[in-house]
Amino acid sequence: MDRRHWLLLLAALACLAGLVLWIGEIDLGLDDSLNPPPTASPGVSPAASAGAATTKP
Repeated sequence: MDRRHWLLLLAALACLAGLVLWIGEIDLGLDDSLNPPPTASPGVSPAASAGAATTKP
């Protein structure tokens, strides 16, 4: 193989690596957007649970 073919192979591998990274980034972005952040349980308010940890006996 001559230098031109090696450069073409290198460019093709760089494009494939870019596509893999791009698809991976899209997949991570979709995963974050589809899974909403956890919410506090309806029975316990965040202020009450934070105060319980700081009270003295």
